[in-house]
Amino acid sequence: MKGMLCLLFNLVFLCSHAQTAYTSYGKVFRIASSHSMFPDSVRNKLPRIYQGKTYAAEEHYADSSVFIFVPSYFDNRKPYHLIFWFHGWNNNIDSALQQFKLVEQFSNAHLNAVFVFPEGPKNSPDSYGGKFEQPLFFDGFVLDVMNELLHKNIITIKQRYDISLAGHSGAYKVISYILLHSINKAKAIVLFDALYGEEEKFAMHLQQNPNCKFINIYTDEGGTLQPSKNLMMDMDAWKWKYLQREEDACTDAELKKNRIVFLHSNKAHNDVITNNNNLEKFLRSLF
Repeated sequence: MKGMLCLLFNLVFLCSHAQTAYTSYGKVFRIASSHSMFPDSVRNKLPRIYQGKTYAAEEHYADSSVFIFVPSYFDNRKPYHLIFWFHGWNNNIDSALQQFKLVEQFSNAHLNAVFVFPEGPKNSPDSYGGKFEQPLFFDGFVLDVMNELLHKNIITIKQRYDISLAGHSGAYKVISYILLHSINKAKAIVLFDALYGEEEKFAMHLQQNPNCKFINIYTDEGGTLQPSKNLMMDMDAWKWKYLQREEDACTDAELKKNRIVFLHSNKAHNDVITNNNNLEKFLRSLF
């Protein structure tokens, strides 16, 4: 029991210390939203079973928390971007923030933007998007976030805004359903080795929203190679214009100029976000 208490204390200390460290980049806070991905009625009734292990709802699908970061240079006199991030398998908000240096890269991109990170399937091998796979919930979630930002005097009613969606690995599924259901049409989509399927939802959104930017970085071993090739083949058949490059050969100017970008990476699945500070680099190219 004493060892367990020490472990819990250390985990709480590390999370608190990490969140405090981020305040040097701007304002950091957490909220809970009834429109968050979880808790969710499906996982409450049908727990996730993967490779013989059961991932119970109370441990992995009950966290409605949301991490919000507002960079110190944010200007509430100008239009702004709400950029939503979604983590992949076997991760959570705090582990992903630390592993992929999300706050640091977001801050260094120097956009007039707010970073919003809802908890997904927590420490679970699962791509399920919870309530965000249903109509209305993501839009209610956006309103909850904006009301909190208004309450804290970070944004004003008069400011114009748009939303963008980004994520790693299993995040593809929740992003695809948001594209399908949300009245908030995404201005940009960024997939970090995450195109495992649902290609038709991404293609439909790009067709219906010709100003939406799309960046997809994929690897040989991550499971995203063939779906990425399939989507490019479809775009060839539709005579859509896109850029395909090796990750290290793509210039900042090419990223900025092209609306649809496919980047092949030789790096490992978990390295594509931090290699070359790709999150920062991609964010700079979006708007």
